[in-house]
Amino acid sequence: MRDLYHRPRQRMIARPRHIVFLLSGLGAGGAEKVINLIARHRADAGDTVSVLALNGHPVQSFFPYADPIRVRTCENEAGKTSLLGRLQWLRRTLADLRPDLVVSFLTKVNVLTLLASLNKPWPVIVSERNNPQAQPAHPLWPYLTRATLPRAQAIVMQTEAAKATLLPRAAEGAHVIGNPCTLTRARAPVGDAASRFVAVGRLADQKGFDTLIDAFAYVHQTRPDATLTIYGEGPLRDDLQSQITGLNLNAVVHLPGLSTSPGDWIDQGDSFVLSSRYEGFPNVLAEAMAAGMAAISTRCDWGPPELIADGENGLLVPTDDPQALGSAMLRVLQERALRERLATSAKASAATRFTLSSILDQWDQVIDSTLASRTRRARQAA
Repeated sequence: MRDLYHRPRQRMIARPRHIVFLLSGLGAGGAEKVINLIARHRADAGDTVSVLALNGHPVQSFFPYADPIRVRTCENEAGKTSLLGRLQWLRRTLADLRPDLVVSFLTKVNVLTLLASLNKPWPVIVSERNNPQAQPAHPLWPYLTRATLPRAQAIVMQTEAAKATLLPRAAEGAHVIGNPCTLTRARAPVGDAASRFVAVGRLADQKGFDTLIDAFAYVHQTRPDATLTIYGEGPLRDDLQSQITGLNLNAVVHLPGLSTSPGDWIDQGDSFVLSSRYEGFPNVLAEAMAAGMAAISTRCDWGPPELIADGENGLLVPTDDPQALGSAMLRVLQERALRERLATSAKASAATRFTLSSILDQWDQVIDSTLASRTRRARQAA
């Protein structure tokens, strides 16, 4: 797979450390992408870096890793085990690796990481990447999250709105770091028609693609030349395809699956739509804006309201409102001046807020300060 990421200037660290990054799987999601970027950055700077995933197989990572980064997975080494089995594998593997620092992403993985690190010397940084208040989950997980989160040496949230949900004792160690825009190639100029809409995400209830398809049916009545392509895979593929067929939209709405490589979807649309019911930080929205696409998004928690100033660098609509979403899509289709202004402003705002070098610098500050705190505590104990 070709490397689509622009590497920032290499930063050599004063004392190399062993950092372990932990995540759920190795697929095409936002958490997987960001860990890949940080891990490669720290390895380039001289750290020893390991990546542990609960699911999947090391050679099947959507985002490529190369030597010297070692990737290990619970599924590959212990099979599809129980929750307790995953916790035991994680505790055993971390004890074997003896890291200087562990960085964990996503709610359930954070809980397991903090439990696996009880009475261990390494500090843990956890990062919440979604909206646990909106995610369907067993009541056990919110309880375990509240119980374990204060044990983290640092917490990274993606938006100020997300940070505001933390309990006071957890918020004291919290930082807000957005996600980087890594798509740096130029897009072809958009013609007068600009009739191609694109959306990207897991085919799951969170992403609201059923609402998007209904909205596009409304658009289709006025602009039968328009098309919609939704990239992604997930459990609702059959339901969404049935919805498309039932609305007689097979010729204009397409579900091609995952893009061939990261970011390839950018060239397949003129305007971008995010129809999510909730988010943590919508990577694809930031990337679409950085690429100079006119963007339409639901005003869901969290993320879009902190990325888009309605009417200035994008359009915001209510969640689960097909007519409002369809009307916004028609505006972008029919008003060229609006479309071009939104696209230009989106690109400018993303370029100043979410550059790769800026985001990696912020992660470096959290990682380095956590490691420094560990060193100070060790000296005091001695």
